[in-house]
Amino acid sequence: MTIFVIDDEKVILEGEAALIRQCAPQATVLAFSSPADALARLKVEAADVVFLDLEMPEYHGIELAKHMKHLCPRLNIIFATAYQNYFEEAMNLRASGYLLKPLKTERVMEELGNLRYAPETQHTGLYVRTFGSFEVFYDKRPLVFKYQKTKELFAYLIDRRGAVISRDELITILWGGKTKRDSYYKQVQKDLNDTLKSVGMEYILIKQRNSLGLAADQIRCDYYNWIRGTPEGINAYMGEYMRQYDWAEQTHVNIDRKEGRIGL
Repeated sequence: MTIFVIDDEKVILEGEAALIRQCAPQATVLAFSSPADALARLKVEAADVVFLDLEMPEYHGIELAKHMKHLCPRLNIIFATAYQNYFEEAMNLRASGYLLKPLKTERVMEELGNLRYAPETQHTGLYVRTFGSFEVFYDKRPLVFKYQKTKELFAYLIDRRGAVISRDELITILWGGKTKRDSYYKQVQKDLNDTLKSVGMEYILIKQRNSLGLAADQIRCDYYNWIRGTPEGINAYMGEYMRQYDWAEQTHVNIDRKEGRIGL
């Protein structure tokens, strides 16, 4: 489990980080006196829990929490503050907890034992997140593709849940129906293969003549967990699905219907 601790007062920050390390000795605890630094780190390294101060000059804690939740919808945010008057706003953000300073060992342990969301980064190996923004992790870090279209290709194959898709359909999805994109498609397919191969996962690609698919049963994914009806999958859905891709809207609507969010 990875825990961020954010407080602009360095003496308080050091004390809180030390206390949290005692409460969670197996966790990686990272301390940040700069909210901007913490936000930048979250863009390249997933966290499970954030202990977050509220009144800071660089970012107010509520605004920082909104930015962080945008990046990681299932992030457990525990506000740690000397002020009681932000409790309602914090709960509206689906915060995991609200602690008043000074932090006490028993209260920190209680919050860590009752997190709103099960830690995502307990997963090692490949893990795919579709709820919120689409992202692919390997050993807790985002998997980096050479091209953005490679990431979108992988996202579409994940959405199709193991179906083998023709090259023509994939080109239409990636380039909006534009023709003569064969050479670009070959580069993107090669990048997908090479990127997965770099982490020993190229075997999940199903390659057939002029078509491509994924071995869905070999992939850990929040959407697949939701389909199976696991508590982890059901709790992961916050009303958004692959929000950066327009073609994902139909699946989004189908999920909302099954969740009872919209009429049948």
